[in-house]
Amino acid sequence: MTGQEIEQYFIYHNENIKLLKLGFDNIRDQIKTLYKLKNKDDNYIYLLSDTDQEKIKIRKIEKALSRVLSGIQVSWAEESIKRLLYEKSLFTARQREYLLERPALDQRWYSTLKIVFSIAYDLVPASDETCDTVRIERERRNLGDELVDYYLELRDIIADNLVPNFLIRNKVQHGEWEYAFKPRYSAEFSQDITDKINKENIVTTTSRYILVNAIYQMIVDLGRFRSNSFALDSMLTPFEYFYKDYIKKINFEVSKINTSNLDDFINDLVDREIRGQQYRVR
Repeated sequence: MTGQEIEQYFIYHNENIKLLKLGFDNIRDQIKTLYKLKNKDDNYIYLLSDTDQEKIKIRKIEKALSRVLSGIQVSWAEESIKRLLYEKSLFTARQREYLLERPALDQRWYSTLKIVFSIAYDLVPASDETCDTVRIERERRNLGDELVDYYLELRDIIADNLVPNFLIRNKVQHGEWEYAFKPRYSAEFSQDITDKINKENIVTTTSRYILVNAIYQMIVDLGRFRSNSFALDSMLTPFEYFYKDYIKKINFEVSKINTSNLDDFINDLVDREIRGQQYRVR
């Protein structure tokens, strides 16, 4: 591909991402609107008993929209990594081809991180552009413990917090919204996957969305910077300089995923709605 073609493909993927963001934001707003609905008696439906028929009906709508939101979030993760492949002057043609050929989204994320890290720290062998033979965990003597630990920590974050949701997206896009089945051919019901899908909600999906953005930017910082002219600290790269800030942000979102309480989120949303109404009538 010519430089102009690479730039054009970046624009294509960027436009896809803009539309995905529009879809994500609008579906998320629709879900939040459900939480603030009132019945004919002027009671917030989500504060009623779980056996209330209006609440049961609204919860079904919420579940359907949450499935759509989860699907968009993983589509965002997929399109983000595709856009990264067309970052200016980042990958060679062979590297880009190799990453596009990865058969699964998790492999594409792992391989992209590995290759970009190898590019950033001059680990790419002359005879192995795709870094198949590179073992970053064995580069402690060359890079030092801190940088190797950064790489391994990022890889673990992807494995623990993004990859599990890739499977959920596959189930959602195959229509398994209420009951999920085991891959590969969905021939057998899976309670485990069903439970995982049901744990996803507006809180966890939003946090995963933020995680994708943070990790994407860290990888971009790794790949783009090529000199020691970083204005804030000439001894560090942007990736190294901002690493702890990004990890703090990531850990905050991971904590929200692991301890998400949808009822608390809804109650807080309704409380703010009530306070807003009280303020407006003063």
